[in-house]
Amino acid sequence: MNMRCLVLLAGMMIVPSLPVFAQSYSTPVAYCRAVGTIDKPDSRYTGPKLPRWMGRQLNLSATQADQMEWRCAHGAILACVYGANIPCNAKADTNSQPSPAVNDYCRQNPDTSFIPAVVTGHESNISWACRGGQPYVTGSAELDAQGYVKSYWKPVKP
Repeated sequence: MNMRCLVLLAGMMIVPSLPVFAQSYSTPVAYCRAVGTIDKPDSRYTGPKLPRWMGRQLNLSATQADQMEWRCAHGAILACVYGANIPCNAKADTNSQPSPAVNDYCRQNPDTSFIPAVVTGHESNISWACRGGQPYVTGSAELDAQGYVKSYWKPVKP
């Protein structure tokens, strides 16, 4: 058997073992069961971004699909609704070193108990304050296994 036949035969053996990649799914339930864990639906998901049942749970209409995100975590569906400081489309920035913007803020506001997200960055899970012009960490939000702020995401199901 020549090399070209071996390569063709090997390819034929691999393709049938990849059914998840060959199928498409029109509901988040079927999609998440098939893919398990993924940060954002990919081309295999062919349904609406905001199914009616999910919109009802999130208090969003079909025209508000751009105000939320959903993803799969171990086969379950998690949803996040954007808010003033809720970056649903980003994993948490866990850097506990003060940024230049945080340092500047503390120089200008030497004794403040809170540094706003516009300064720290909306993706940061770290809360900051200033004492004597120096930044310090006051806390951090808990992250889920995929690296998102856990409190922003809630399980949803039909």
